[in-house]
Amino acid sequence: MLTLLELINEPISATVIGTHSLTVATVTLVAVLDPSAERRKEARKVLALLLGRDRNDK
Repeated sequence: MLTLLELINEPISATVIGTHSLTVATVTLVAVLDPSAERRKEARKVLALLLGRDRNDK
């Protein structure tokens, strides 16, 4: 069984973590900068899902 450090150092883990980080950053920019209120709202819902939070929490 791999330790957490060994697992994090695997190339696939680094790729997944990096991809997730870029996705979160992109969706965050859309949630803040998009001129359409509806699109900002949808982006905030997606961001909540990506961060593992309940969309209905205030």
